[in-house]
Amino acid sequence: MLWIFVAGMIAVHAFFLWSVRAGIERGDPDFTVFYTAGRMLRLGLGAHLYDPRAEQTVQAEFAKNFDVRRGPLPYIHPPFEALVFLPLTYFPYSRAFVLWDLLNLGMLFGVGYLLRRWLPGLQRASVMEWVLLSLAFFPVFANFHQGQDAILLLLVLTLSFQSLGRDADFLAGSWLGMGVFKYHLILPLALILAVWRGKKLLAGFGLVALADVVISCLLVGWRGVLQYPEYAWRVVSMPALGGIPMRQQPNLLGVLGGWVSFRGPGWLLPVVVGGFSVALTIVVVKLRPVVVEKQSLKLGLACAVITALLVGYSTNSYDLSLLIVPLAVTLDYNFGDGASPARRRLGLLVPAIPLLVSPVWFFLWMRFQRINLMGLFLLWWVYAIRAELLRLKQSGSILRADARRKVHA
Repeated sequence: MLWIFVAGMIAVHAFFLWSVRAGIERGDPDFTVFYTAGRMLRLGLGAHLYDPRAEQTVQAEFAKNFDVRRGPLPYIHPPFEALVFLPLTYFPYSRAFVLWDLLNLGMLFGVGYLLRRWLPGLQRASVMEWVLLSLAFFPVFANFHQGQDAILLLLVLTLSFQSLGRDADFLAGSWLGMGVFKYHLILPLALILAVWRGKKLLAGFGLVALADVVISCLLVGWRGVLQYPEYAWRVVSMPALGGIPMRQQPNLLGVLGGWVSFRGPGWLLPVVVGGFSVALTIVVVKLRPVVVEKQSLKLGLACAVITALLVGYSTNSYDLSLLIVPLAVTLDYNFGDGASPARRRLGLLVPAIPLLVSPVWFFLWMRFQRINLMGLFLLWWVYAIRAELLRLKQSGSILRADARRKVHA
C-alpha cells in the first residue's frame, strides 16, 4: 500500500509537470533568475547582477513571454551562487532547465546514499527506493517544478550532519558555510548548531562563509556586495517585485500573518513574528544538554532543521525539501534496529503525515494559495520531537540514578 501511495503521488507530480511544460519552455519558473545570473557572469556583466534593467535585457533574450511581465524576475541570491549556473548557460534555456532537474535528481541519489550511511535503520531500503519516496514529497516536486536550489541545500545539510555524526565539527561547519546561498535558512540553523557544538563548528562555518563573501566581491565588486542586502530586502518585502505573499509561506510569518489582511501598524506584525521566532529558537537552543548522545543528536538535528524553516524569512514550499532529513531521522528512530519498543513512538510521525499527501496541497495551493497551513504541522512536529528528547533525558536520568543506588548498595 505504501508503494501504491508513492506511485500515485509521483504520477500526480509528473502529470502536473507535463501539463505546464509550455510555461516552463517560455521561462515562467524561478530557474529563469538562475539562468539570467549565470548568463550575466558569462557576458562579463557581474557588476550589474542586481540591476533590473540589465536583468531585463538578458531575460528578454530567452524568456518568450517577457512582454506580459511588468519587469524581470529578480535574482536575489548571493553573487557566488551564480557560478553554479554559469555552465548551464552554454545550453538553450529549455535544455538547461531539463539538465538542472537531472542534476537535482542526481543529488537526490547522493542524499539517499549519505542518509543510509548516517542512519543505519534506513539500510532496509535501497537508494533507489529513497529517491522514489523523495519524489513523492510535494516540496521536492515544487523544487523540480520551479528549477530551484533547495535540493542542493539538502545535499549540503546531509553532508554536514554526517560529519557531525563522526564528531568532525569543523568539517560540519564548513559544509554549512557552503549553504549560505540560502542564508535565511542556514543562519538560524548554524546559530543553533554553534551553541550546541561550540567553536570548531563556528570556525568552519565562518571560514567558508568568508570565502563566499570574497568570491562575491570578485564577481560584483565591493559596491555590489554592499548594495545587495538592501536590494534583496526590498524585493522579498514587496509582492509586486517578486516577494512571496504571507499566505504562501509555511513559516511563522505565514502562520501568524497569512490569514487576513493586516490593518494594524506596519511595525507590529514584524515585531510579533520576530518575538515568536526568537522564542522558538531559544527553546530549541536550550536542548543543548539533551543532544549529547548520537541518537538524541539526530533527533535534535531534525528539530533544528524544522525550526530553521519556521523562523526563516521568506520560506517557500520548495524549501521544505529539507524536511527529507527530519523524515529520515524520525523513521530511523522509530523503526531502526537499535530502537526499543518504548522508542517506537509513531507520535513523532503523525505531524508529518499530512505533509505527504500532495493532492491536499495542490488543492490549497491552486484554489486558495494557503501553503501557510504547512507551518502549523511544522510547529506540531517541533513540539513532538522536543517532548521526545525531554523524555529521553528524563529516562536517562532515572537509569543513572538507579545505577548509582545499586553501586551504593
